Amino acid sequence: MLAILSIAASAQFVGNTGGTDKTRTYIDDAAWVPREHNVDFLHMRLELSFEPQKALVTGKVTHRFTPLRQEVDSVWLDGPGITIKTCTVNGKASKFRTEKNGLWIFPSAGLVWGERDSMTLEYTANPRRGLYFIGWDDPNNLSRKQIWSQGQGIDNRNWIPMYDEMNDKMTTELIVTFDDDYKVLSNGVKLKEKANREGTKTWHYRMNKPHAPYLIMLGIGIYDVKETKSASGVPVNLWYYPEWKDRVETTYKSSEKMIDFFEKEIGVKYPWESYSMIPVQDFMYGAMENTTATVFGDFLFVDQGSNWDRSFLGVNAHELAHQWFGDYVTARCDAHHWLQESFATYYNQMYEREEYGMDYFDWARREAQNNAVNETLKNLLPVAHSESGSVRHYPKGAFVLNMLKYVLGGREVYNKVIKHYLEKHPYQAVDSEDLLESVHEVTGMSLDWFWEQWVYRGGEPAYNVSVTDMTDNRGVQMTRFNVEQTHKTNDVVGLFRMPIWFEVHYADGTADRKMAWIANKNEEVNIINASGKKIDYVLFDPNNEILKTVTFEKPWAWNKMQAMKAKNMLDRYDAIVAMRNMSPAQKRDVLLQAYDHEKFQAVKGEIIRQLIGDTDPASRSMIRSAISGTDANVHKHVLVNTPAIIPADLAKDYEKLLGSPSYEAVTMALEKLCFSFPASAPQYLDQVKNTVGATGRLVEIRRLEIAASLQGDKNAPAKLVEYSSNSYEFRTRVNAMQALKRLDYFDNSLLKNLLNACVSSNGRLAGPANDLLRYFYEQTRYRKTIRDHVDKNEWPEWQKEIINKTLN
Repeated sequence: MLAILSIAASAQFVGNTGGTDKTRTYIDDAAWVPREHNVDFLHMRLELSFEPQKALVTGKVTHRFTPLRQEVDSVWLDGPGITIKTCTVNGKASKFRTEKNGLWIFPSAGLVWGERDSMTLEYTANPRRGLYFIGWDDPNNLSRKQIWSQGQGIDNRNWIPMYDEMNDKMTTELIVTFDDDYKVLSNGVKLKEKANREGTKTWHYRMNKPHAPYLIMLGIGIYDVKETKSASGVPVNLWYYPEWKDRVETTYKSSEKMIDFFEKEIGVKYPWESYSMIPVQDFMYGAMENTTATVFGDFLFVDQGSNWDRSFLGVNAHELAHQWFGDYVTARCDAHHWLQESFATYYNQMYEREEYGMDYFDWARREAQNNAVNETLKNLLPVAHSESGSVRHYPKGAFVLNMLKYVLGGREVYNKVIKHYLEKHPYQAVDSEDLLESVHEVTGMSLDWFWEQWVYRGGEPAYNVSVTDMTDNRGVQMTRFNVEQTHKTNDVVGLFRMPIWFEVHYADGTADRKMAWIANKNEEVNIINASGKKIDYVLFDPNNEILKTVTFEKPWAWNKMQAMKAKNMLDRYDAIVAMRNMSPAQKRDVLLQAYDHEKFQAVKGEIIRQLIGDTDPASRSMIRSAISGTDANVHKHVLVNTPAIIPADLAKDYEKLLGSPSYEAVTMALEKLCFSFPASAPQYLDQVKNTVGATGRLVEIRRLEIAASLQGDKNAPAKLVEYSSNSYEFRTRVNAMQALKRLDYFDNSLLKNLLNACVSSNGRLAGPANDLLRYFYEQTRYRKTIRDHVDKNEWPEWQKEIINKTLN
């Protein structure tokens, strides 16, 4: 159950004779304040070497620091599982005591308040988190061999003994010795790359400005590097696998342009000396914004086909924006994590708007709204809370920032506030109040009310809107909007106060609009229609500027005109969605007209959804046009909305989708065609036999599955089992596992692959593997085989615990 925290305010109710204070009530958060520490770490020098086959780190770390208190007789370093060999403080041997989560260091002489000290530790570690050894245990020697780090939230402590919290920043340098066949990337400027006699090299990187410990990174592998620059002169290093050189332009499109765009939009120059990006195998997230050096999953290193299914551009912009929001200024503690992710999401959407247009941007806001509203069904956590989850920290928070811009009066004022906020806190830790103060300092506006309802409290407003075209008792004709806030209110969600625009559009092409503050349970807003014009349609909050849900029933004639004439894509889309329950005969002509003049895929997709089952020749013609077009997103809308069996008269048309530029579309088309027309399955499978489907082998794995299920291909399951092994990256493994589950295929090789995956540190692999192992174990015919194999093999205790939890 969530704890509720009430804070008494200084002001009292006017006229209250009982002396009761006003209160503000929030959901409590243990991470609202930063962790305490008794020294300030200033600089870290880290020397590293590795035995990758053993997943072993050998390190020497030197911390320079200054005491924060008058008396400091011990210093704590995070370092679970790290073995300390030696420890010195200010050059003298020091006592230390290791515990489960780190170690206490006891200097032989007391530390002096305000002076600078240093400590050096030599150590070894076999980290299960924070630093990952990829491919070194592949018995077939097919996997890439890499070492890479992922420090957020507090995982760098597993391979570096350090104070690992975001509220203390320091400069860092990494000195890494490794096999000279490989390349090494770390944060900051590369000072040296030196060849050694024994077939190794030593790389030396240094950060000249402070950053948070979780942003320390390391990447080792076989790469080539494209060196380029932004127009403003920022050096950009684009790392790639040599055999994927043909994907470089597609993946890294506009990388240099993004820097220039953000420098102009944010108003603050890129705050570091250089910027690099490096793909890695088996990365468990999308990407990570390590200072000057973003790591991202190589499943995002896209070719033309996978670019249709998930482009890297938005992720690229997101991680770049973090170089300002998260790296340059960093949330002081986890409760203010939204200051990093919401801003990065806001700016990646702003760049996507620049690249793809306003409709794309508005659709991202709509999806954010839908996700936020669905999240509220689970709980009422606010954006500023450590446990709010990714929906609130990313898309909802970005929507809140868009509303802040709206309330402030537009992009120019908003940008001025953000520039001030950054320049006031360079290379520092911040919290939500720092942003609020910047708003006040730049604009003089007191937006505590905005922070209260959108940042510190959860929920969203729900409005019930109705309209009456009426004449008042003075004979004045007007359009009256009745607005009711219908969401449930409680201690942590109240009525919302927002400025909202109302519009009335007339048949002669003119319009009246009015902004009103909606704050009460029920509000009336009147728009005078002095000339008695005929209404075409009306809008409440045009273009969906306010995060909300709305119930607004409109006459068919109004929805028809709104669908055809509204300026904003979202308003046209909403009018079309309102037609879902109408018969095709009633709406067909309007939807077909709308399809012809709409450009954006989501609107076309909604029309396809409503007419795909309509056998009228005009609707059939529209579906054929959608299939023949070049927009692969529209292809996917056709396939997603197609019933299980493709209509026979459209078979030849659907066959064209086997040549769609989207791998997802090809996969869906292959599946639907083969199961709709099994006699033609051999030719469909043959048509895509040379299409792999990029990372994850999406098309190939579905082809093998269909070949096994429909044609009885006995070689296909064996190939799928091979793809489930650790010779392949995790998306291929998961896709193969899911195909084998649908085939209900099990053998001893698959069992070994599943057990290997079950104990992976990558939850996106371990989760599906554990689910599949449990699925087979619950079948009596496989249970003894699985149990006997597990019992006769030796497992480290932590692996045994994971496996037994799955099987019990």
